[in-house]
Amino acid sequence: MVPTTPTQLATLILAVSSLGLSSAGLQKKRFGPMLDSARKNGPQIFNSVHDAMREFGSAFHHNGMSLYPAVIPKGVLLYHGTDTKEVPKGLEWLAFEIEHAEGFARGRWRHPNDTDRKPRHPGPPPGPPGPPVVGGNMLLQDQDRPPKSPPFESNEAGHLHIYQAERPLNVVYIDGMAAGKTDMGTVDTQDILLGGNSSRLSWDDWSRADNLCDFVRNWNIDGVIRMEPGFEVIYCDFTDGLRLISTNKRPSMDKPGSEDGMQISGFEWARAASQRYNDIGSSRVVLDYSSVVSAFFYPINLTNPDPERPELPRLLGASAEELAVVREHIAESVARSISHIQAPIDWQGVTDMIVTRYAKRLALISQTDSIDIIRAEINGLLNVYIDYDETDGGLVAARQRCTEFYFQPVQPRTSEDKLIYAAFENTTATVCKALFKARQLTIEDPDADESAAVAATKQTINDLMDTLSWSVWKDCGACQPDEVCFIAMWPMGNVEDHYNPSCQNYSSIRGRNNYWRFPGRTPVHRPPPPSPCANDQLCGEDRGLTNEEL
Repeated sequence: MVPTTPTQLATLILAVSSLGLSSAGLQKKRFGPMLDSARKNGPQIFNSVHDAMREFGSAFHHNGMSLYPAVIPKGVLLYHGTDTKEVPKGLEWLAFEIEHAEGFARGRWRHPNDTDRKPRHPGPPPGPPGPPVVGGNMLLQDQDRPPKSPPFESNEAGHLHIYQAERPLNVVYIDGMAAGKTDMGTVDTQDILLGGNSSRLSWDDWSRADNLCDFVRNWNIDGVIRMEPGFEVIYCDFTDGLRLISTNKRPSMDKPGSEDGMQISGFEWARAASQRYNDIGSSRVVLDYSSVVSAFFYPINLTNPDPERPELPRLLGASAEELAVVREHIAESVARSISHIQAPIDWQGVTDMIVTRYAKRLALISQTDSIDIIRAEINGLLNVYIDYDETDGGLVAARQRCTEFYFQPVQPRTSEDKLIYAAFENTTATVCKALFKARQLTIEDPDADESAAVAATKQTINDLMDTLSWSVWKDCGACQPDEVCFIAMWPMGNVEDHYNPSCQNYSSIRGRNNYWRFPGRTPVHRPPPPSPCANDQLCGEDRGLTNEEL
């Protein structure tokens, strides 16, 4: 796909404008993105931006509802595992991590009774049919899901291709665990929003990829970024924009010791994914936050029909007319983004400032029984907003300063900027309201019963943490060199790995997959989520630290 010329861009924008989707037009429509919806869904929008292109948070909030125009800069290396040295013609998958692609660098994927060994499709099946991540054909051995269709197998040697971006590659990033082939809502944005297909089986990824490429070609987009254990690109035309650097043959998978080697290489795949928990690394993907389009911007019914998982949004309740408006909004945002008219705001940087300011202190307040520690932490957080010369008894001005503090450098320009601002402002207002309530309980009334004040404050902060649902509170902290902080990443992970990630080594990861629900599989009972920090300890790296060390 060639870079957009001014003439092509004008044509695209004209086509979009004919839909009446200018920023002003969006606000005038009876149905469209609304500031009230952004405020209502403030914590969800905040988490989408904070988690974007970050493995850990995207695995925790795995039902993504947002799409981000993005660029893979010229020169970035990408990897492709397959059965042949030939460069694919048409669409195929690329990985950002070597270990991810190595899992697919096998011989032809074929039916067990094939004699001519001709593949049934032009490459490896989407999603690992027998991922080495948990030791051999984990999904094939799972008896309470239907056989994969078709049942491919491979022990033969394959090839690892290494490609380099010859030019900036225009892509769309779909957030959450969008490559997770489940019926839990991980593919809703692809099937229901973009594809208009609510009946496609979650395993039908070739059809899904074809549909996505047909869709994004209209936007002059090269591919789609999704996440499983590692980020991948559905790249729509391997002959355009990529330079082949090498194709190296891999060892056969049926050599002596290959089973153990498979388990270890699978663990290294999980380790590679864990190294992208907080960043894709080296600016390999540049997101345009100022052009993000999210279902959370709209007054859409995102209720999950599964009563056990109300925290997971779904698109099953959205009407075809509503979804059409969202698709048109995406087209308009992508057209503006690839024009590079203006630099986007680094909204993820704003979330980082807020999370690093509050997360560990909130966790400490929620767990300590010391009123002195609570008072010290609350004063430490709020004094910067308070002018003690003011006679404002309700500290109204201080609360407003608290709410707006981290937005002072920001100047929203696009309609999406304004929606994000509204969402973030409502989120910080929620934080500040809870902290000033805690201050009232523990500081403003010196005659209050200290035990009751501590209990009420802890409840207030725990309720706040439940509302915010920041993934940082699920971090394991430092693990041993032979371990990874293991969170459920499709198709790996048990129920406890989602709610309480923990340090696991390669042998303990094997066989862990009961969290994810597949068509035809009986769901495992989901226990209610535990406290934000497991075992009533301090979250992440701060477990065991005293107040003075924070």
